[in-house]
Amino acid sequence: MQKFQVGPVPESQQSYLIQMTRDFRAALSYVSFYSADSTFVVQAVQKLHKDFQRLLQAVDPLVFHLPHGKLFLNDKDLSDFTELQNLLNDKNMGGVQITHGLTQAELTQWLRSLTLPFAKAAEESEKTGPSHIHPLSGQDSVEINASETILAASPVEILNPASEDLPPLTPLSTSPNPIPSYSAMDQGSEVLNPILKESGLEIKASSKTNEAMLSFMAEAWQYSQLQKKNIGAGPEMAGLTRSFDQLFTRLLDRMEKTSPEFKSIYQWFKSPPGELMESQVVVAMYPLIEVAVKNDWSAVLFDPATEGLISDCLANWGATGKHDLVEKTVTFLADSLSGDRLERELGLTHLMDARPWIRNPKLLEKVLDKLNALLATESTPGVYQTALLLAWDLLEPAMEMEKEQPVLTLLSTLHFHADEDVSSFPERTKIARHWLFERSTPELIRRLVRCAHRAGQLNHFPLLGEMAAPVLLENFLAAPSTEKPGYLQLFAEMKEPTRSVLTEALAEAQNEKEVEVMIPILRVCGVDTGLSLQLCSWVAKGSRELKLNLIGMIEEMGDAAGGPALRLALFDDSEEIASLAARVIGKIHFAPGIPVLLKAAKIREARFPNNEVYLVSVCQALGDLAQPENLPFLQDIARKKTLLRGKNFSLAVRLEAIQAITRINQPEAWHFVESLMEEKNPALQEALERIIHERSGHLS
Repeated sequence: MQKFQVGPVPESQQSYLIQMTRDFRAALSYVSFYSADSTFVVQAVQKLHKDFQRLLQAVDPLVFHLPHGKLFLNDKDLSDFTELQNLLNDKNMGGVQITHGLTQAELTQWLRSLTLPFAKAAEESEKTGPSHIHPLSGQDSVEINASETILAASPVEILNPASEDLPPLTPLSTSPNPIPSYSAMDQGSEVLNPILKESGLEIKASSKTNEAMLSFMAEAWQYSQLQKKNIGAGPEMAGLTRSFDQLFTRLLDRMEKTSPEFKSIYQWFKSPPGELMESQVVVAMYPLIEVAVKNDWSAVLFDPATEGLISDCLANWGATGKHDLVEKTVTFLADSLSGDRLERELGLTHLMDARPWIRNPKLLEKVLDKLNALLATESTPGVYQTALLLAWDLLEPAMEMEKEQPVLTLLSTLHFHADEDVSSFPERTKIARHWLFERSTPELIRRLVRCAHRAGQLNHFPLLGEMAAPVLLENFLAAPSTEKPGYLQLFAEMKEPTRSVLTEALAEAQNEKEVEVMIPILRVCGVDTGLSLQLCSWVAKGSRELKLNLIGMIEEMGDAAGGPALRLALFDDSEEIASLAARVIGKIHFAPGIPVLLKAAKIREARFPNNEVYLVSVCQALGDLAQPENLPFLQDIARKKTLLRGKNFSLAVRLEAIQAITRINQPEAWHFVESLMEEKNPALQEALERIIHERSGHLS
């Protein structure tokens, strides 16, 4: 047993935990689905690696641990991160320690060992093991240090614009709280000066000068980005772009010497791409981005160097109540999803990393609409997958805020992509089916079904019905009687997938009660051939009550597909059951049942001396079916025979046979009826006249 002592996550870094958790989920998903060299995996692990580096700069080591069954990162509760918690439990691990120096290769190998099955994970561990990732056993304990981790800030040289010597001033304080964001246009140096004064710094330049310089800098940045986009317009544009870069560089040099607050801005622009920067450098960029957004200089948002910066700004503005800035920025980013590839990729990155806008119905609907348009036409697998990940995360918030139309549009797009024969790139069908079938939780499926039902479009989504049918059937069986009608409405709109699930359920049913509870569902969704064959055995071997219920259900549905379930019932010992089954075969016009009807009549005549009730039902059924090949059987029952030529039937049975013959409406049928008029039987004559009169009136 080991005891690990770790520091708390600084307050300044806690806003990154949500982003880290989201990136962690994405990395686990991609690693478990794609190969290690896949572009999806590489990009996802890169983002997660960057998150860990940022957190490790603030606190080292990072320890995921499971005290009392909950997941913690150092002192922060991550109980919502159930995916990692389940994986750690599956591997019988008490947690994992991550230390400074973690490489991307180590992180990829560990994620693969975590998501692979146990045997394969063991094989992975035999390779070169990670030196900065150490698993914890269930007996290890983690103790949080009482004192906060304090990071020493890098010395910042403050330049005096009035002096040529430019002597260094006192460095920034090592306070763990970073300099808060401020508005250059509204607050300016009046907010920064009290904070910097405590650290030995004070802005000497006037507020208006600083505001003007920020505005000038933001505008120059805007035009620099616009110029880079036009570089391919003509040969002369390359030289013009170089001139813009030189002017921009000189402007940065001037800014550094103008005021100490701009030194961090200078450092941000001069840092190599991908290099992690100190928090005060990032915070210093907030006012510059704020100025750009307020002036609609949106090109700066799509500088590749802003990856991570824009999400920080959105998180800060959302936390400080600057919702107008959040709304404008998100609008720019949403519109970029219809731009060129670089804009689409950066727009998706910024929108995924920070979402203070997710509770704004207007912005949520706009982003989802743009994502749907992007998914419909995107031909790059990586961009498509990223857009789908973001859109999927927005489904539940959209349904909660009753923005259901973009949800249905996304569902329709995925249905189309999942079953298309020709796609814009080979992986699209596989990706769409993976998200529909593998990423849909039972709760999400239920919400999507109700959303589609309210819009009257549930039958438009067969794949959703295929996923929902087993979930809803399970819920229906456990629901109280007051809630069952609501489920029946859903089953009525997704008949085919419901029938498929019921067929499996009936095959596994062990007693009549399990069959009885399915009858209400069968009434609303009907039966097909497979279901009818499953019901056939229960109609044959069930209790009288169950047989009557099933036969009555088939009669109520009026569909010939239920006919196969009635065949064995024709041979039932109970004349009531056999007669009812015969009558229903006629009512549902199950023509393939005629041979069984006639065969059962002969068998029952030999077994039961009195079989007239069944014969009446057979005659009625043959009349409903009105097939010419039934005439010989009906004529044999209807005619009066001598003692040597066969059995004579009662008048009631004969009249039913005659009635059936007239419904066949063939010349030979009417010739036979006319021949019966010669029989000297007043009751028969009266009945024949009535039958002929009724049929003549019906035919006229």
